[in-house]
Amino acid sequence: MDEEMITAEEGIELYIKAGLSENTFYRHARERRIRKSLPDDKERGALYNFNDIKKITDEKQTRKKTKPDKLTVNAEGETGWIKSSDMGYMYNLEYSVYGDETGNPSIIRKWYERNPHICRVLYNKSDRRDFWGAINMLPLEEETIFKLLRGEIHDIDLDPQKDILTFEQPGEYNFYVASVIVRPDKKQYFPMLINSLFDFWCEQAPTQTIRRIYGRVVTEDGEMMARKLFFSPIWNISESAYVLDTNRPNPSRIIQGFQHCIKTRN
Repeated sequence: MDEEMITAEEGIELYIKAGLSENTFYRHARERRIRKSLPDDKERGALYNFNDIKKITDEKQTRKKTKPDKLTVNAEGETGWIKSSDMGYMYNLEYSVYGDETGNPSIIRKWYERNPHICRVLYNKSDRRDFWGAINMLPLEEETIFKLLRGEIHDIDLDPQKDILTFEQPGEYNFYVASVIVRPDKKQYFPMLINSLFDFWCEQAPTQTIRRIYGRVVTEDGEMMARKLFFSPIWNISESAYVLDTNRPNPSRIIQGFQHCIKTRN
């Protein structure tokens, strides 16, 4: 009996419902964890094996959430920029949440080598090896960001040397949130992570600062960030595309604090 095949859009919808990303869907297809086929004499319109997709999404949904470590329940959090020596701890954090869906760390490492101020991390103050959360914000040209939001390219397709900006020039920068992750038992520390990020950028003003932050809300942690900072949807680009313009009025206390800080430094 022929196996059921579905379109990429249908497969991605199932992935997103399971807490997986569009990038992960296409990576699994490239790795042949999801079988695909092309209609005869066609270059586009690939169909994907429904059973392969269902197996992966079912495993994701039934995976147990990370349990709190009794030794770190009362630990104090700290934040900072990721270091090359942190890559293993970062991978452990991602694996604790995503399991086998964790991405290739060699790709992410090239981002950090290009610009060391891309990934802000949250960790146990008494043991830096104990990572609690992280946010990857890529400084990019808006043209590149719009391609990402429309799904024309994926963040793993970026050429770090060509696409990722450094902060050598003064001015306003636009960012794309590539990922947000917080350990389930450390959600209460998320504001600390976000505040530390905006504190850093306030200190750079007026020479350099944030203009807009773009992102695609496809995970629970991404949705938490969008809600807390009152991102606005960009319906004309995608149902999952959102933006935060730091020059616009915003009810978030975090953003209001950032805006006030910028004014005092101008």
